[in-house]
Amino acid sequence: MEDIKKKYEFKLLLFLFLSGALIISIFFFFNNSKVEQVEAGTGDNVFGYAWSENIGWISFNNTTGEGSTNYGVNIGSDGTFSGYAWSENIGWISFNQSELSGCPSGTCRAEVNLLTHEVSGWARALAYGDGWDGWIKLRGSGYGVEINDATQEFEGWAWGDVVVGWVSFNCKNPETGNVCSTSNYQVKTSFTFNQLPIATDLTFSVLDYCIYSLPTSFSWTFEDDGTQEYYQVQIDNNSNFSSPEVDSGKVYSSSEAYAPVFSFLYNTTYYWRLKVWDDKGADSGWVSGPLFATPLHAYPYPDFTPSPQSPSVDEVVEFVDNSECYNASGNEYSCQNGGSVGYQWDFDYDAGDGFTVDSTYKGSATTTYSISQPYTVRLRVTDDIGTCNTNRLINISFPLPEWEEVSP
Repeated sequence: MEDIKKKYEFKLLLFLFLSGALIISIFFFFNNSKVEQVEAGTGDNVFGYAWSENIGWISFNNTTGEGSTNYGVNIGSDGTFSGYAWSENIGWISFNQSELSGCPSGTCRAEVNLLTHEVSGWARALAYGDGWDGWIKLRGSGYGVEINDATQEFEGWAWGDVVVGWVSFNCKNPETGNVCSTSNYQVKTSFTFNQLPIATDLTFSVLDYCIYSLPTSFSWTFEDDGTQEYYQVQIDNNSNFSSPEVDSGKVYSSSEAYAPVFSFLYNTTYYWRLKVWDDKGADSGWVSGPLFATPLHAYPYPDFTPSPQSPSVDEVVEFVDNSECYNASGNEYSCQNGGSVGYQWDFDYDAGDGFTVDSTYKGSATTTYSISQPYTVRLRVTDDIGTCNTNRLINISFPLPEWEEVSP
């Protein structure tokens, strides 16, 4: 009976041992399967080693191809990190956004600012192979990681919880002194930061105020290695652009000019600014253009009609003035009644002999023509802010012969 009991206990212990071994084998099988599924290629653009006071060396890329598993960390074109680093003491350290949700605070995504080159967000370590619980903060109060654009080296420190501790990304960190002579390590990248686009030669042009009502177009020169993909123009009568009168919004266009559909006010100073984006998503920031002031009021509108409509040679032709002028209040009045308004008439403009009647004369004018042909008549009106012209074409014909009816 005693022998049977001992045999039973032995079989039970053997079963428990084999079951435990099977469980451990299954765990390592699935854990290794997970590792194979998350491996990154050696072509990723972050490489080198960082040093942790608690877990030792952290490798960012298996660039030597050692071992059966490739891994690496990569910076995407938008500055977002992805991939895995490796610590021989605690295992994988993930930079993948999908595995960083639920971080202790702030923005979870690991990323580098394309303008300041500062690295922020979190990484997450598979601490001691027992679940993702080794959070590493890449930027905090008084510390942080950044990338030196000139050397392409990572600089500064990250902080992990009690599992990881302080992580140094460069042996040149000033806080610990340059220890590169004894332990030359850096984390580096082949990622190239996009140069910010530049907008220069900001100008505005005004078309003919005599034809259009305050027409203005804005232009610039885009300077970048790439191409312009978007632009935005804002125009306001306040220099702080607190409430822009015109905002084009972010316009998808390579055009280097913008003509707003907007009724500008007279006697007003306007400010404008521009932002452009390149084809990699970087922008120039706001660039201010030269301010411009609109006229005190609308320009004069010259107008006249010939009488008679079809004059003959040597017949007196009167050009009846219908010109309108404007004051600062926007009210319209006859230019003949304006004290500072001047008229100039040219009864044969195509001949190039200058104005026949100068600015001392106002209102309607008369003349005669001795030759039967078409004539271009020009009227120029000048008020206190500007000058406008108008032309009319008239045909001078021979007079009809006089005749008298005689009875047969």
